[in-house]
Amino acid sequence: MKAVFVLNLKSSIKDMYLLFWSILMPFAAIIALRLFVPNYAANYVEGIIAMSVFFYSFMTTAFIALSQRKRGVYNLLHATPMPLWKYIISISSSWAIVAIILSYIVLLFSIVINRLDVSFNIFLYMTPIILIASLGFVFLSFLISSLVKNEGHLSMTANVLMIPMLLCSNAFFTMEKAPSFIKYISLINPFEWFLNGIKAAFINNFSTWGESLLLLIGCLALTLIISLKTFKYSDQ
Repeated sequence: MKAVFVLNLKSSIKDMYLLFWSILMPFAAIIALRLFVPNYAANYVEGIIAMSVFFYSFMTTAFIALSQRKRGVYNLLHATPMPLWKYIISISSSWAIVAIILSYIVLLFSIVINRLDVSFNIFLYMTPIILIASLGFVFLSFLISSLVKNEGHLSMTANVLMIPMLLCSNAFFTMEKAPSFIKYISLINPFEWFLNGIKAAFINNFSTWGESLLLLIGCLALTLIISLKTFKYSDQ
């Protein structure tokens, strides 16, 4: 289990999807906001961090999972004594560690560009939120990768889920004047729970932080069960 974790961690760090979607794109967004709306740039830090982690732990890992299945990696599990749940936990944990590192990189970059004054407590309280949320999104990515046959189908399916989750959140605009059904979607949106947890960590709102953490733990348990039930070893 430890060997699987370490090997997957090393390979994940080299992934090009990670470099573009979760590092370069957030960096570009931070710089653009600083240049064009300097007075409001700091207000979007939490949303950019949440988006970076979300893109990696859901979109990037879904492509990795699909690629491994198509190359027959999962079929090799039949020749090992390792149970499926241990394998999924091992690789998902390594991806969650990468997601936490990504959040730190984006936050530190934003601190430098926007000259933010933040305390160590932000990192302390942000970490468990990102860990639990990223694991939940990774387990969801296993479900999506098991439902599709190729990268094109995966991209379309992932976007159908990701875009509503991003738009029905307070990441980049407020939900105060949104239609009632949009507000309802926001209430049951895991990405919104994740975003609220990060925002609560920034302002030391422990009530909202705790509520977000509990909701994300529930989401994690549900997505883990679903990913185990729907896991496909091959396309056959």
